[in-house]
Order: sequence, then structure tokens, then C-alpha cells
Amino acid sequence: MKLFPIKFILIFAVATFLTSCDWLDGEDTEVSTNANFVSLTFGANDSIPDIDNAVFTLSWDSLLNDSVIVNLDSLPFQTRIDSVFPTFKFYSTSGAFLYLRDSIGTGIDTVQITGKDTIDFSRVLKVKNIAEDELTTKTYQIKVNVHQVDPELYLWKRNVESLYTQTASMQKAITRNDSIFFYASSGVNNYLFVHKIGQPWKESKVTGLPAYCDLNNITQFNNKFYLINDSVEIYSTRDCFNWKKENIANPDYKFISFLYALNGKFWAITKTNSDRTYHFANSENGTQWNIAEKIPANFPVGDFASLSFNSKSNKPKAIVLGGYSADGRLLNNVWSTENGTYWVDFTVENITLDSLSGATILPYDGKLLLFGGMNDAGKIVETNYMESKDDGLSWSTPDTTYNQIREATVIGNKTTYLKYVPRSYQSALNIIVNYPQKKYSDSYIYLIGGRDERGTVYKDVWVGKLNKLSFIRK
Repeated sequence: MKLFPIKFILIFAVATFLTSCDWLDGEDTEVSTNANFVSLTFGANDSIPDIDNAVFTLSWDSLLNDSVIVNLDSLPFQTRIDSVFPTFKFYSTSGAFLYLRDSIGTGIDTVQITGKDTIDFSRVLKVKNIAEDELTTKTYQIKVNVHQVDPELYLWKRNVESLYTQTASMQKAITRNDSIFFYASSGVNNYLFVHKIGQPWKESKVTGLPAYCDLNNITQFNNKFYLINDSVEIYSTRDCFNWKKENIANPDYKFISFLYALNGKFWAITKTNSDRTYHFANSENGTQWNIAEKIPANFPVGDFASLSFNSKSNKPKAIVLGGYSADGRLLNNVWSTENGTYWVDFTVENITLDSLSGATILPYDGKLLLFGGMNDAGKIVETNYMESKDDGLSWSTPDTTYNQIREATVIGNKTTYLKYVPRSYQSALNIIVNYPQKKYSDSYIYLIGGRDERGTVYKDVWVGKLNKLSFIRK
């Protein structure tokens, strides 16, 4: 009788333990109802280079009014997606299925995802996941973006056949902010045509420019345009429409040509009246000028191409190419500087570069592009379009498979081409157009006007771009 309380306590404890065990009374463990997508990756495939670099995300598609699994940065041109090793991850899953167009495109195939699949994603439409509870489902459409155009191909189009009707042989286009300002002159009369990017060209009134001025000398510095007139005058404009004469009269020297803006200074070539020697000059405000050292032998004084840009090492740099020397010789020299004082002549490396006048340079796609020019026989050079991949050290003709200045028109199975007429003294501009909402930008080349050895004046506008520069997401 004395042991009864102890037995009772033991029996009660065991019963309590057993009733607390879910696995004994058959009560279910909680399972997930979350069927949402987490990630999609493609496995490496020796026959499809870089396929594993595709990055997928869940993005809202306004056209479908739904979220879509998509790679926002398209795979390279001609990437195959017919033999892909996909790996899907979901918050929970008891099974997932892919829905594909069948091989003849008239029906739908369903494939259960096993993790060891080889899938033709050119036929994939959507994926359906079943959550761990085996009841909750979630379906997502799938897009695999592959570039449909060759990224290395340049596309060209003649946007304007004739920009103006007036008789005007002198021309210069220059860009500021989101607009292009194109000046033309008949000698007596000056004209201005303005193109705000994305809008039509419009003729505008221009005042203050002197008659018979050399428009080719227009150069930009500190958000103003400057022009040399008759070697003794400098005109400027801040609003691009109304020009005024700067007060810089100096009896000791004449201004010959503007060069460029570099490291916060405006550079020019001057000629002293006393000994008639040519010197570099620089200014920090466009009105007060410091006369520097003499220009080197074989340095041009007119009709050259010049450009300031950031080098491949991201340092400010300037080059001056071709043009006429002080004694009237047409040069093939390319001069380079990082400070406007110390110069390097690349002539030895430039075995493919002709002597040139009236050429134009612009930076594009990490290269320098050279357009136009006349040789010492007064003819438009045969290699009217060249490029440099080493900051102007050497020059070559671009691969014409990808880069010819011509506009293609396709009618049925036939393609015809409108070709750009080689010329000199055209304006060449690099225009970047940003699309913030679409998170990308376009980088365009504008070629405007120019003339040839017969005196023909061109009034057209050509616009080109390299496909891959539109693929970069910002």
C-alpha cells in the first residue's frame, strides 16, 4: 500500500509524455504554402559559351500585366538556347513543370523539372510550381532575351537630305547640352540651324557674326563658343545665337587657329608681329591670353583636325592631326600632348595615314574615328574613314563587314544601299542620348555637311551608331 503513490506518479508522467508526441497521435507537421520563385540559373555548356552568365530576375511586364522571369541584359548575338541546363529555385516545392510549344508549334508540351534536364528554351513559355503543401501553385511566364542584331554592326541612316536651301559654302556644327548648332555662311550672310535631339531641325536667327568669317574655327570653351576673325578679333557667344566681339586687342601677336580646351585652359596658335614666329597660347577665361613656347617643326597652323579627350588610362589628352605647316606643306603628322606644352609626334607609327586637310576626329566606343580629308593633290582621300584603337598612335581602315557608311533599304528579299559620299570639312559629333526610364542610352555619330574637291557643298545629315552601345544598361 505504501508504493501506490509512487506508481501513480510514474504512470501519470509516462501518459503525459506520450500524449505530447505528435508523431504518436498522428498530428501533421506544418508544411509551406509559399510557391514563389527565387532564382533561375543556366549551367555551363561547352557548346554554348557564356550561357551560364545569364542573370535572371523577376520583373514586371506592363504589356503582359504580370511578373515575368527574364534576363534584362540580353545574351550575346546568336547565342543558342536550344540545349540549356536550367536550375530553378522556389521558396518551397513539391514539383514544378515547364510548358513549351511543341516541336511543330501547334500544341503545348509539359515537362516536369528534375534538376537534370536539357531544355530547348526557345520553346519555353512558362513554369508552374506547386508548393510543399501540394495545393498552392504559382505560374510565371519566362523570357530569354538574346540580342537579335550583331553588336559590332554599325547602322547608318541619312536623316536629312538637305538641311538648308540658301547658298552657303562655309559650315560648322557644334554641340552643347542636348542640342546641335549648325552655322552656315555665304560670306555676306550667316545662318543658324538648331537641332534639339529628338526634334526636327529649325532655322534660328543669328546676330553679331562678322561677314566672311571662317566658321571652321568655332571652338567651345567653358560653355561658350569662340571664333577667330581676320587674325585680330575674337568673337564669342554664350547663348549660341548672339555673338559679340571680345576686347583682347594686342598689337604684338595675331591669332591664327584655336586648338582645343584641355585641363581648364583654352589653347590657340598665335603669330608674333615682331619676328613672325608661331607660338602656342593659352587662356583661362578666353580673353586674357598667355603666349607660350614656339610650335615645333612640322606642327600645323591651319586646316588640321584636333581633339581633346580622355585616354584609355582616363587621363586628359589632346591630339592634332594633319593640316598645313607655316610654310604651306600638307602634313601627315599626329601630335599628342597631355598638358599642352610637351608634345610627342606619332609620325613614325602612322605609315597608313595620308597627308590630310579638312579631316575631323571624334571619340567613340573607346576608339578615335577619323572622317574625311583632302590629300596634297587636292583630292578626297580614298581611305575616307579610319580608326585608332591606341589614342591616335596608329590608324587603320575599319572592317567594312561591320562598318560602312551607307543606309540599307530592304524590299522583299532585295537590299539596296544609299552610300555616303566621301568628302572633307564635314562636322563629326558624338551625341549621347539618355533614356532614364528605360535605363539605357544610345551613342550616336552625326556627320553633317562638308564639301569635295569639285567644290560641291553637302547639306545632308547622316546619323550612325554601333549596336552594342545601346545594350549597356545604366
